[in-house]
Amino acid sequence: MIQNKYKNNKYKNNKYKNIHNIFRSPTNIVVLIIPLIIVLSSFLPTPVFAQKQVVQKQVVQKQVLQKPELSSGIIPDGFGYNIHFIDAQTGEMEMLADAGATVIRTDFSWSGLERERGVYDFSGHDRLTASMEKQNIRPMYVLSYRNRLYDQGFSPYTPEGRAAFVRWVTAAVTHFKGRRILWEMYNEPNLKRFWTPKPDVEKFAQLALEVGQAIRSVAPNEIYVGPATSGIDFSFLESCFKAGLLEYWDAVTVHPYRPAIPETVLTDYARLRYLIDQYAPSGKFIPIIAGEWGYSSGWPTFDNDIQGKLLARQWLVNLAADIPVIIWYDWNDDGKNPFDPEDHFGIVHHDYRSGQIPVYDPKPAFHAAQTFFETFRGFRFNKRLETGNPHEYVFLFDRDEDEQIKIAVWTTSPVTKTITIPSVSGKFQTISYLGKPQPDLIAEQKGLTLSISDEPVYLTPVLTEEQQKDFWTKIARLESLPQYVYGSGVPLKNHEKNHEKDREQNAVTVKPFEPKRFLKQTPMIYSATVYDQKIVQKTEVEAVMPISIGLPFPDQNDLVVKVGNPGGDIFDAKISIDNIDGLELTETVRPLTLKSGESETIIRFPMKSAPADKYRFSVSLLTDTETTLIFPCRTMKRLDDFSLRDTESLKTVWSIRSEGDPRVISEQKAEIENGVVKITYKSDEGWKSVKLALNRKFGKINGKPKSLGIQLLGDGSGNNVRLRFIDSKGQWFQFQGVTMADRMLYYFELPFSGINSLHWGGANSGIVSFPIRLDSIIIDGAFRMCDTRTIFISAMTLIYEE
Repeated sequence: MIQNKYKNNKYKNNKYKNIHNIFRSPTNIVVLIIPLIIVLSSFLPTPVFAQKQVVQKQVVQKQVLQKPELSSGIIPDGFGYNIHFIDAQTGEMEMLADAGATVIRTDFSWSGLERERGVYDFSGHDRLTASMEKQNIRPMYVLSYRNRLYDQGFSPYTPEGRAAFVRWVTAAVTHFKGRRILWEMYNEPNLKRFWTPKPDVEKFAQLALEVGQAIRSVAPNEIYVGPATSGIDFSFLESCFKAGLLEYWDAVTVHPYRPAIPETVLTDYARLRYLIDQYAPSGKFIPIIAGEWGYSSGWPTFDNDIQGKLLARQWLVNLAADIPVIIWYDWNDDGKNPFDPEDHFGIVHHDYRSGQIPVYDPKPAFHAAQTFFETFRGFRFNKRLETGNPHEYVFLFDRDEDEQIKIAVWTTSPVTKTITIPSVSGKFQTISYLGKPQPDLIAEQKGLTLSISDEPVYLTPVLTEEQQKDFWTKIARLESLPQYVYGSGVPLKNHEKNHEKDREQNAVTVKPFEPKRFLKQTPMIYSATVYDQKIVQKTEVEAVMPISIGLPFPDQNDLVVKVGNPGGDIFDAKISIDNIDGLELTETVRPLTLKSGESETIIRFPMKSAPADKYRFSVSLLTDTETTLIFPCRTMKRLDDFSLRDTESLKTVWSIRSEGDPRVISEQKAEIENGVVKITYKSDEGWKSVKLALNRKFGKINGKPKSLGIQLLGDGSGNNVRLRFIDSKGQWFQFQGVTMADRMLYYFELPFSGINSLHWGGANSGIVSFPIRLDSIIIDGAFRMCDTRTIFISAMTLIYEE
């Protein structure tokens, strides 16, 4: 399995063998954490997911299985595409292989394979499997969906329907046993389009359990994965884990689609990794698979060039997150309708060209894929080198047999940057992500200085000098750290390594560390010196149960501070308002008392009068032993005071409407309820979003605000909240805010910098020209809008640099 992916890499003291195994192994965690728990047990919180771990699991007999690996971790192993055919066109399977496919995912549809009760026809998939095997491509078959012969054509929900589905699966895995197939349990069962009449995680889990039991009984060495959720639906996934499905699944599959840049997935993967580890059977490591994820060149403001660029970045990011199987959706465009984004996910165009080579017209994404595999074939991801700027990515790859090195470099900023990466003197060959050779670069002793953009470039050091070869070999031997981990009580490293010593003396010292419970992130910095060059890696540790504070905002006669306590633990402290200017408070320190089970509270600081147009302050948390700044001093200006409005006056400034596919019916409403904006929305299945739009004459924003702060009670839908604004040159920017994974209070800032934003129209310099006009707050319902959902927005505040 994947935990052995680096077993033959003589240069890696790899992350699975070290820090990730420490995170994943209960034995190691106990050894490291028990001394700390003994000392701190009186006041350390119990992790929120650990509280949920006491569940009724269906335990199966443990077996020693000789299963094939999901992938070796060596490129291109584990990469592939989603297809929609059984019989390939002449030359099509060869073109897929030329595009680097080693895995192909497609439906294994119950309704088409059992047209008469108890009679199964696998002949089509026999042909498909054989055609894949000729190209050394591995099938990933999706056990889907329903059958009109059972349960009135709905997804299996009765004992009879489940039994029929299980009999069909049993016949299939027996028929194809030993052919390295990845059997995936269903496709996007959290959408009513696929699980009818509406999503039901309990019924799905029951079916998946029975399928797992059957597969383990008749073909225990087969790979069984699931549940292929649309998005990373944490609520649905955790319900599956509680039901005991991790006893059977060899990997967890998700579809991390997003109209945001691919780099945003890293924190989602970290959270999912932590969640899996809380429910996984002891000693079993269960990887994450990106079973379906692409970018449509038919989305608004997207085109073929953007799609190709994001394919390369998505693959790079997935490798860095240790995703062993990466499936791009889609292979070829489904159609040619310019108004239907679903027709434009492919890396080749729609029309088949009989008798020509290639048999489909490639899109830039095809060339990006070919270049990726030609560049990195035989290599594996090694580590990310930290530059000090979170928007800059420097990924190192290495190859075992000849000690070769490759580097991928890009930035998520739309503005070209000049950076210097560690290097000794030497030459670098450079190629664009589309395969266009670039001029060679020359590194000086201080490092390699180069310009980077949001288009990845690939660098190859020409290792002609012994010192240069030794330099990169030593960097490759440094342990690779994850970029994000999720959890409290995780062991951290923070040290210097001396690479002139042998490996045994270089052993990493791991110390238990508890991130402060009221901090959202704790960075872990790891540095080493190689030939006088400082090599830095960074891991962001996301606290499981932070004491979180939303954006404090004036509400009638009070300054309101909302405090979140996701763990629901007892907590006693004080809140202090400091560095005040522009408002007067009757008192500046108030007690913070959280009772057991209390997930949030509100602390009100009475104001002597209304605040000035602009005001500033900071917020600190006072405990018996220390004072911690939890809200830095900022200058703020309310965008709107909803507490002074009713629903009618709201309509004069804000409007609520939908956008997306006009064929998809939707309903949306905005009203004032208890001084906050209540948004209720739903739509049929399909591409649809809801906009809370600021009427044009109110949208202009003076000055140069740093960000917009939003206080929001999320709905747990998995939908995303975004900001859209226009600058003075007519450029439209859209920025990803928060994914409403839980029904909880969110405070988040949406920056006006343009960095990490999507271009939504107008020119595309990537540089925001002030003044700007706020257009709207977007609720993107790409995943979960079928049921009626409600969110509450309590404050929008412009935040300025100090």
